[in-house]
Amino acid sequence: MAGPTIDRSLVLHVARLASLSLDEGEADRLAGELATIVEYVAQLGALDTRDVPPTAHVFLDRMPLRADEPRPGLTREQALAQAPSVEGEGFAVPAFVERK
Repeated sequence: MAGPTIDRSLVLHVARLASLSLDEGEADRLAGELATIVEYVAQLGALDTRDVPPTAHVFLDRMPLRADEPRPGLTREQALAQAPSVEGEGFAVPAFVERK
């Protein structure tokens, strides 16, 4: 089963959808890296694992849980001090709705 072809144009298309700006070198590098990852995943998918027992199980009902107890958190000033961008009394975030 052949996966999608990861090329420069696909990387630039996905970057545009995610509102990311990539320079020419980054787009070429990412295309190569992503193509290698897709190729590796395809190799893993081709393996016959029918007779291989699972190696990990997650049973949330059996996991030890700590009590959910309130404790002090960050002050507004502490939280905003680490923010990349602040507007007024809160975090400044870019618009995420695609504009046409």
